[in-house]
Amino acid sequence: MIAYIVRRLCLSLLMIALVSVLVFVVLRLLPGDPTITRVGAAQSIDAKTLAQMHHRLGLDDPIIVQYGRWIGGLFHGDLGRSYFSEYPVGELIGQRVGATLLLAVAGLILGVLISLPLALLPAISRRRIWRRLVGGYATVGMAAPPFVFGIILIAVFSVGLGWMPTGGYQSLFADPLHSLRLLVLPALTLGITLSAPLVHYLRTSMREVDSAAFVRTATGKGLRRRQVVNGHVLPNAMLPTATAFGVMIGSVLGGVVVVEYVFRWPGLGSLIVDAVLQRDYAVLQTAVLLVAAAFVLANLVIDILLGVLDPRLRVGGARARRRTRTAVAAVGGAQ
Repeated sequence: MIAYIVRRLCLSLLMIALVSVLVFVVLRLLPGDPTITRVGAAQSIDAKTLAQMHHRLGLDDPIIVQYGRWIGGLFHGDLGRSYFSEYPVGELIGQRVGATLLLAVAGLILGVLISLPLALLPAISRRRIWRRLVGGYATVGMAAPPFVFGIILIAVFSVGLGWMPTGGYQSLFADPLHSLRLLVLPALTLGITLSAPLVHYLRTSMREVDSAAFVRTATGKGLRRRQVVNGHVLPNAMLPTATAFGVMIGSVLGGVVVVEYVFRWPGLGSLIVDAVLQRDYAVLQTAVLLVAAAFVLANLVIDILLGVLDPRLRVGGARARRRTRTAVAAVGGAQ
């Protein structure tokens, strides 16, 4: 088990390193100049002044030097300063990360709470109408982008019924009740976005498990359909779905960017959008790397949990290593 965890941890660190290189290089290849965006429409800025600004921001150094300076600063806790506002990047991200975590966690919880009943209902009742309704929900939920659900929820519950505010953010510690009212619609938007693919994966996995021999044995013993599904089908269908859940966390983090902009939620999503418009490399590269690291970390935790719950993953890895060593030994003997 220790070897399995070490392998997954090394792979995750390698993925984060590759993402950092990719993000840094891609940002430098995009059209646009942070200094031009900063001076705006000023007419009195000459080429010499722009060159001085490039030098002060370190943008005239070779790209490998810029990357080394950024990575070195990350290890020392110095994330640099914003090209646009000149505030420390760590301070800007620290002001926004709490709001994003609150929204992401609430959206994940709602997504799980919505998907489980929707996936279980057709499996227990076996009525065609429920299969069609749940299948339609999953199809629409996966096809439509998150902002569509956000706009519909605002139109119905804010503009039409007047039950919820249209947007904004309030710290949970300052005013818990008002903060929860502001959180409901954006969290529900994220929950719908996550629940649709979860319902699809869970229903597919449950259909495969439902045809297994042990399920037919449990049914033959006289157990009720609800007992068979809850006690035998669902637990065995959760492992493949958990793997898909780790992949879907990336879509949730991507959906946060859009949802925050729709609901005026001051989190990392709105910070990333502003940094893109301003070509603020210092903020953008660190914020994107933080989101990517959160995605990799979430998948690492899920992989470790799956390794604990399903020993076949660890055994399969050990068998693969033994086959590799045997093949190498055979080649060496032949030589």
